[in-house]
Amino acid sequence: MPKRQRTSAKKFVGSKQGILFLVFAAIIWTLSALSENYTTTVPVQFKLQADSNNFVLSSTRVEVPARVTSSGFSILYRRIFPRKIQLLVSELPIKDVNKPSVQSDFLLNKYNEVYSNSSQISRFVSNVISVPITPAVQKKFTPTLSALPQFEDGYQLISPLSFSVDTITAFGSKVILEKLDQAIFELPSDKPIRENFSMVATLVDSIAQSANWDITSVEVSGNVDRYSDVSLLLPVSLINAPEDMHVTLSPKVIEIKFAAPLSSLRSLDESAVKATAFFDKTTSGQLSVRVTGLPTGAKKQSIMPPTVSYFIIE
Repeated sequence: MPKRQRTSAKKFVGSKQGILFLVFAAIIWTLSALSENYTTTVPVQFKLQADSNNFVLSSTRVEVPARVTSSGFSILYRRIFPRKIQLLVSELPIKDVNKPSVQSDFLLNKYNEVYSNSSQISRFVSNVISVPITPAVQKKFTPTLSALPQFEDGYQLISPLSFSVDTITAFGSKVILEKLDQAIFELPSDKPIRENFSMVATLVDSIAQSANWDITSVEVSGNVDRYSDVSLLLPVSLINAPEDMHVTLSPKVIEIKFAAPLSSLRSLDESAVKATAFFDKTTSGQLSVRVTGLPTGAKKQSIMPPTVSYFIIE
């Protein structure tokens, strides 16, 4: 080629017209190549939906490569936007629950049901496809609260909390449920309580998401009354002392402090409240004091002193 012609060619390639020509040629080549038919693999996505308590999903999606014969345009589109088929876990024909898998023929039939007008998929690459599920186990829990409701000053529960159910059941992975010790519920953050109540408590989010639960909310009720502090001086009575032995105590009087509902205090018979010490020879010479006859719902009990000394007089 003459030198002048070579120089002109270089100038043309480096010019805007030359670049546009190369781009146009590349586009024409790409379109021509994509219009040809090819046999290759494309992904098909199966989205699993848990509708049974017998299995737990470790993943909600399975991507299975399929053999197709189609144009380059169609293959490129399928790789960018894989076709999706939704499957219910309950409809999967799983024979071995310890190694869950399905035959490719089953998936191909499901594909053809959804895309009935498409015959481009000839088969899936693997004959057996593993399914990301594990057998579920169940475990029962007694509902508990993360915290008691807030009471107004001077008010407390006068009886244990009552739940609408005694137990709730979780279905899920054995590994996860073995680590789960409690079903903890939360009460709404309402204003402080001063009367009997009934509220709905919901399962803590982190626990609710760890498994499938038969219920995620329970009704919690409680009886509330105003409490008052009481202090009583009580003589200590000795019981179980041998008849032929003269035993004396020191101190002979103890002080007991407790809080109780006003409704119980109104009917309190102070003579029914007793302090006793059960005699038993000890190396320390001390006997524990026990108080009986306190009103129903009494709390914060303290005994001063909690023990008394005994002396045997010959």
